[in-house]
Amino acid sequence: MSSLVSLSIISLFALLFGIIVMWVSKKFHVQGNPVVDQINAILPQTQCGQCDFPGCKPYAEAIAN
Repeated sequence: MSSLVSLSIISLFALLFGIIVMWVSKKFHVQGNPVVDQINAILPQTQCGQCDFPGCKPYAEAIAN
């Protein structure tokens, strides 16, 4: 019986923390640069590191700047 109570308490805490994280992510959402998003959509998203950037998103940011 005590294991069922413990499991219920842990599940409620997990649900509470999940709701808090979801609320915080919506409250403090930061809009990205739409130009960077458009450039990133055009890039191939393959062969990471070939252009000396760790991925396409940093490369798109460098192009936009």
